[in-house]
Amino acid sequence: MDSPVLMIEGEYRTHKVCRACGSGTLELLIDYGLMPLAGGFMLPQEAATRNAGYPLRLAWCSDCTLMQILDCVPPEIIFDQYSYASSTTHTLVEHFSEMGGEIVNAYSAGGKLVVEFGCNDGVLIKSLNRAGALAVGVDPSDVAKNASEREGWPLIHGYFTEPAARRILETYGKARIVVGNNVFAHVEDVHAILRGLVELLDDDGVFIIEVHYQGDFINKTQFDTVYHEHICYYSLTSLVKLFSRYSLRVVDVLQIPIHAGSIRVVAAREKSSYKSTPRVARMLENEKALDIRQFSGRVFRYRDDFRRYIGGLRGAGKRICAYGAAGRMTVLLNYCGLGADLIEYVVDMSPLRVGRIVPGVLVPIVSPAYFHDHPPEYAIMTAWNYEAEILEKEKGYLKTGGRFIVPLPEVRIIDGM
Repeated sequence: MDSPVLMIEGEYRTHKVCRACGSGTLELLIDYGLMPLAGGFMLPQEAATRNAGYPLRLAWCSDCTLMQILDCVPPEIIFDQYSYASSTTHTLVEHFSEMGGEIVNAYSAGGKLVVEFGCNDGVLIKSLNRAGALAVGVDPSDVAKNASEREGWPLIHGYFTEPAARRILETYGKARIVVGNNVFAHVEDVHAILRGLVELLDDDGVFIIEVHYQGDFINKTQFDTVYHEHICYYSLTSLVKLFSRYSLRVVDVLQIPIHAGSIRVVAAREKSSYKSTPRVARMLENEKALDIRQFSGRVFRYRDDFRRYIGGLRGAGKRICAYGAAGRMTVLLNYCGLGADLIEYVVDMSPLRVGRIVPGVLVPIVSPAYFHDHPPEYAIMTAWNYEAEILEKEKGYLKTGGRFIVPLPEVRIIDGM
């Protein structure tokens, strides 16, 4: 493996053993080359100094089955450019609004402490409070800090580690639920989270996480969700093995459609009274059939075919934009080589991104109003995991002759006919 080198914005670290189990049996699946930070949207005048690229390589541990990236950018660099806010996506708002009541009722957390790490702008925090819990957030981003100050919910501004857990414990006591949605897979040292968790969780408490599911990742060829912020891609098998090191037992798992295929995993202390549901055993058995090595070949073929397809449309004089400035978009455009010569602009509704440019390919990000005033013939649905929401929102674009290109799991064209 390569030694760490100094990049424009700091050093990256290369892992030689599995983050979860410590095994050295890591098999390289995909080398993305130098890739910018997926959320590193910058102002046009910053391109000369902030358009950094870092190695991005995806590997698989043959011992515990965890998929993970080998090269990690320090979190202070990633979060310095962080512009993600859950509340800008209607699907996520609905999901977290329902989740708060579900978990508070299911695990008798009314009036009890619930801690959410990676709370972002507080969508789930507010839902938990409405359901009767005492919700405390933990998050290092300015997005969380600003939302907490504006809306008045308590926040530990930093990472969820042992010191943060002790601070919460001293102020609020033990937690009935500790929850982390789409963040457990973003942490380089998951053991720091788990050490803090076992200090903070009460004897009848539960640990709940939602993560991209490796099974959907493989079956849907979701190479576009691999970026420096997404460090791990968990199977249930890998989580069971990881949690057991901390005397935690998986008691339930639920497949959910959010982010094009995730799982909600519930763990409790080994000595707790919770019984494991049949879903746990079924998923563990099904994972034995996942074909990890064919996945790589599908990705390589897709990259070449998709670039030829988009290049052909542009060569025929068609105007093309991308719809949705999510992390997936940054990876898709950069890995497939779709720059400003092919993609006119990217549409996004977040005011944190409009007016900025996509790192690497330097395509401008515009508002939906601009998209409606300057509609191209084709729009690549780069936020394809929110297809239903986008189609509902953009009926007018389709009715006037526009076409959406849904890039994954396989290329599809959607028009108004």
